[in-house]
Order: sequence, then C-alpha cells, then structure tokens
Amino acid sequence: MISTLLLLFFAILILFRRRIFPWLLFFFMNRLAKKMMQQQNTHHEQEKKKAQPKKTSTAQLGDYIDYEEID
Repeated sequence: MISTLLLLFFAILILFRRRIFPWLLFFFMNRLAKKMMQQQNTHHEQEKKKAQPKKTSTAQLGDYIDYEEID
C-alpha cells in the first residue's frame, strides 16, 4: 500500500516537473513581462509630462544685458 502511494507520488512529481512546471513558468514570466512593460509605459508618460517646457511670458523676463569679457 505504501509503496503504491510512493510510486504514485513520484509519478505525479515527474509529470509535474516535465509538463506542468514549464507551462507555469512561462505563464508567470509572461505576466511579469506585461506588468513591467505597463510600468515602463506609465513612467515614460510621466517623464514626458514633466519634460514639457512651461510657457513664460516675455514681459516677466526683464531686460537683456550683454556683458563683455575683460582680458
């Protein structure tokens, strides 16, 4: 009885290792890659929003002063 259960356990373990584990690994790696891509896209969108130059009016800038170099 015990030997039959051990053989059944090892058969299921071998089946899991050869057939099911690679599929599970592929599934979780694919899911992780999708999450990383989504996170990267949101990060790039946030960077684009920060990188947009703010428009300033020329009336607030003041006068332009040209300095000359002294040797």
